[in-house]
Amino acid sequence: MGKLSASVLIITLLALPLSAAAAGAEFRLLAPSEEAFLSESEILLIAKVEGWHEAKMVEIFDNGKTVGFAPLKKSSLSFPLKLDEGRHELVLAAPGIKRKSLKLFRGKQEGYRYHIEKDVKECGHCHPQSARNEFSAQVAQGEICAGCHDPVDQGEFVHGPIAAGSCTPCHDPHGSSYQGFLVMTGKELCLQCHSQNLSKEHIEKRKNSE
Repeated sequence: MGKLSASVLIITLLALPLSAAAAGAEFRLLAPSEEAFLSESEILLIAKVEGWHEAKMVEIFDNGKTVGFAPLKKSSLSFPLKLDEGRHELVLAAPGIKRKSLKLFRGKQEGYRYHIEKDVKECGHCHPQSARNEFSAQVAQGEICAGCHDPVDQGEFVHGPIAAGSCTPCHDPHGSSYQGFLVMTGKELCLQCHSQNLSKEHIEKRKNSE
């Protein structure tokens, strides 16, 4: 490419509207999970935005109607919400960010459980700088979990992620519909890493065969 062509390319990129640059930004839901069944009416909607954006506020819809506006703080949002019984489709919308929908069912059936208290003031237990709108982990993940849970990093066989001080590859820190706050069913989760025939046989013989 010649010098003139390169200059034209650079000028063209700089001339692109900000909305085009932000087109790649999208919401990542942290709680509750998609298609969750909730027995309690009060929920805490937690999400973060991945990608460049300039949005400051997120509009939240429930079954097509606006139910509130949540401020984006350091690209994170938490919004308490009450749900009537029945099906709900929540939608998150903000300028320059791809819309995100979340389908939930609120009823008597037990399903999704929060691992945390449904109060934004409690976020500081795991995010010490939450008062400053900083939600990244300030200490090692294993240390945070060990603040409430007995460490399981000893024994003849130590699970690889635990040995590395990482719990979230298998457990959801915000909530889950699965036993032990797993991110998916036991068998399905184990086979994410242990797909060898020998491992499959071992998993099938264990309790997590579902």
